[in-house]
Amino acid sequence: MPASLRQIEAFYWTARLGGFTEASRHLHLAQSTVSKRIIELETVIGGPLFDRSSHALRLTRAGEASLPIAAEMLALEPRFREAAGGAATFSGPFRFGTTELVALTWLPKLIVAMKRDYPNVVPVPEVAASVDLFGKLGSNELDLVIGLDPPQAIELTRLPLDAVQLEWVSAPGFGPAEDTIPLNEMARYPILTQTQGSGLQKLVLDWAVANGLDINRAVQCNSLNVLAGLAAAGLGVTFLTASYFEPEIARGHLRVIRTEPPIPPLRYYAVHRKDDISPLAERVAAIAQECCDFTARSLPRD
Repeated sequence: MPASLRQIEAFYWTARLGGFTEASRHLHLAQSTVSKRIIELETVIGGPLFDRSSHALRLTRAGEASLPIAAEMLALEPRFREAAGGAATFSGPFRFGTTELVALTWLPKLIVAMKRDYPNVVPVPEVAASVDLFGKLGSNELDLVIGLDPPQAIELTRLPLDAVQLEWVSAPGFGPAEDTIPLNEMARYPILTQTQGSGLQKLVLDWAVANGLDINRAVQCNSLNVLAGLAAAGLGVTFLTASYFEPEIARGHLRVIRTEPPIPPLRYYAVHRKDDISPLAERVAAIAQECCDFTARSLPRD
């Protein structure tokens, strides 16, 4: 009896994730089903793939030799289906993460493009801080992350997207009289920032401190819209994308305060694992590169 792809899939994910429980959760199968398929596969090949003599699950020599071939076989299966049946053969949930700024701007455009190219795929976006999203990418809870400051890990592919330009903003009657000031003078005003874990916060504040700014942090909040509202209420200065908040600036609710040196542009990346057996994450990353537009608004305002 030949080995089946389902048996090979159970073996691959058990080895990749380090346990039967983890593999069953990833495959949405009962643990007994995963174990049964691996036992069937070991019967087909005539020997064990896992060393079960200790609490830690370890591959046998045969398992180590077979794992990269299993990955190749599983990677060929979706490509075969695509060649035979087109993009519609990709189906099921696609789990990906984005930061709040992406969600506020071009995320709807990305999802529309995903459904256009892969109509049977169900996008499942998660909006959170970059550091949390990259953690979930590493633990196979997400297939793709669109965020800032990705880990420099050799197992990740980082596709560069557009850069975003941030500006210091405050209420019109708050802050310095001048519209442009030296950066270190910003220390005279309370700073409203995002919470720990935000890529925007980390990159901007690390840059500001390195350039001599003594941060006088007043409020931390994980919502850009709330930070804009707090700044408009005169509680302090924050850093936001002036392009996104242009209507509030034009109506006089917010003002831009430029500094010397200015905040440098921050580049976003679409990041996925190199060893994914499905090509879908790579394809969606390319779609993200086409759709990326931080001047857009997910809900246009009058």
